[in-house]
Amino acid sequence: MASVGPSAEMALYTGLVLIVIWIVYRLYISFLLHTKEGFEGGSVSAGSYKLVMYYADWCGHCKNAKPEFNKLGATQTIGGKVVEIQAVNPDTNPEAAEGKNIRGYPTIHLYSAKGNLVQEYQGERTQEGFVEFLNEHVK
Repeated sequence: MASVGPSAEMALYTGLVLIVIWIVYRLYISFLLHTKEGFEGGSVSAGSYKLVMYYADWCGHCKNAKPEFNKLGATQTIGGKVVEIQAVNPDTNPEAAEGKNIRGYPTIHLYSAKGNLVQEYQGERTQEGFVEFLNEHVK
């Protein structure tokens, strides 16, 4: 049996380390997608409303609406109630959009604390429009 030299051993160990790093990276990205963008896993607190924008990176309307939506931050407090603000890309996180009746992009839904659809947003896609909508529908 032929002996493997030190440089071949080092290359094998380096390759294994790179594979492990790649696997950990993919798991971390998957975790981020399911907690930061996911509807279920990213809850800040139980019993809060959720305003969710379903978007696609390739959608021109989304490219205009998303920066305005992001101005809302992670949460808003409306009338003493917490509203979680989430952006979900169904292309990269299809589980989070499953069964949500998304007919086009962007689709923006307000969900109650129990996860029921309160209202689909139809207004101007501006920070001010989103806040006005929340003030009207969060009870």
